[in-house]
Amino acid sequence: MQTPADLIDETYDVLVAGAGVTGICAALAAARQGARTVLLEPRPFIGGNAATGLCIHTFKTKDGRQVVRGLAQEIVDALVEQGGAVGHVPLPEGYVHSVTPVDADLFRMQTTAMLAHAGVTILYNTALVDADMRQDSIERVLVCSKSKLGYLKARVFVDATGDADLALRAQAPVRTGWSGSGAMQPVSMMMRVVSVDTRRACQALSEHPPAWATKRGESEPIPVYFHGTFTRWNGVLRELGIYDHDDHQFWTNTVWPDQLNFNGSRLAHIDGSDPIALSRATVALTEQLHKLGAFLRAHVPGFEHASFIPNAFVGVRETRNVRGLYELDESDIRAGRRFDDAIGQGCFPVDIHHPDGKKQEHIDIGGDGAYDIPYRALVPQNVRNLLVAGRCISVSEYANGATRNMAPCMTTGEAAGVAAALCSATATPCAELPMARLQPALVQAGAYLGEVVRA
Repeated sequence: MQTPADLIDETYDVLVAGAGVTGICAALAAARQGARTVLLEPRPFIGGNAATGLCIHTFKTKDGRQVVRGLAQEIVDALVEQGGAVGHVPLPEGYVHSVTPVDADLFRMQTTAMLAHAGVTILYNTALVDADMRQDSIERVLVCSKSKLGYLKARVFVDATGDADLALRAQAPVRTGWSGSGAMQPVSMMMRVVSVDTRRACQALSEHPPAWATKRGESEPIPVYFHGTFTRWNGVLRELGIYDHDDHQFWTNTVWPDQLNFNGSRLAHIDGSDPIALSRATVALTEQLHKLGAFLRAHVPGFEHASFIPNAFVGVRETRNVRGLYELDESDIRAGRRFDDAIGQGCFPVDIHHPDGKKQEHIDIGGDGAYDIPYRALVPQNVRNLLVAGRCISVSEYANGATRNMAPCMTTGEAAGVAAALCSATATPCAELPMARLQPALVQAGAYLGEVVRA
């Protein structure tokens, strides 16, 4: 076997691992700060969960105050112009103020174009293998592509893998699953439904008032979001072997009158960081959705002529979280706490799918409906030139139910990208970056920090 060599002779300023919504925002933010940036993605496409049709949650507090802005809002605005989004649509009597459905393919296309325009090098089909350390700093990472095994060098690294893969390989401490038990929230797989009458489907399935919106250039409103349970079909679903429990909950969203993104699958006792378990889950969830599609076509009005396309990969809610300089916890979320080193805010309620896969709950954010995300939660212990963003930031299992959703992931991604660029330009250890430099840079970039910058 040939000894791995550097894939690229030069050293990047910032390397971002993972090109889901978090990594996209991190790489864009770093490049716009002038950093030479490379983005690694093991799949042949970017976008992560947004590329599955999952609704982006959520930009506004329960009282309608928008707290998520910056790149997340810029992307939504661009999609609205293309007909790939309908903005933030109020959800009557919902668990959130508003929902933000996006078209999966247009999201992927739009963000690909934005990254290219910003000068980001995207390496598709490139998996992170290991990290070479020099004392307490990452010197380079070992990556594997279809035909090459080699090293990439950078000054500052951002872990946007969701599973803290890079942090783990850099020997940063992590927590896996729930403290004490190691249990994890169940995994799911989205399903795209085409040739469906969304109005009739909504009338037949929705147990709560849906969110209606009219796309730009269209005259008729469509139900862009509705949810409920399959309670009335419990017996049929058990007989078909789709679920092993009653009253299964589902959520749907769309920006088209004849398509639905269907979130109605669930599989418990899967470690989403284990490739064997995740492969087994891919098979099981694909089969579950195949059966669910047949059930919908046979039993639910509006689906008579529909086709059903399970997503290509499994959505993971929880695996590892780094041990950072601060761990955001239940008391912070329940109080809607403020921090001097805030880099943004989140407002999606704590969303916990119980590890047994049979129940799920939403718990509102305390205070004024939003909580600060401290910069220290993005800084892992013991590694000088690494930041984390997205699902794997330093939070308790309770707080993870709020921070793991896509809107706060985009917020932490943007903040990590800006911070990484600043650290690279000044050779500053990530833990020592002054808030007097980072917070004004985030405000100038359009990220939201409240009424004042807390310096």
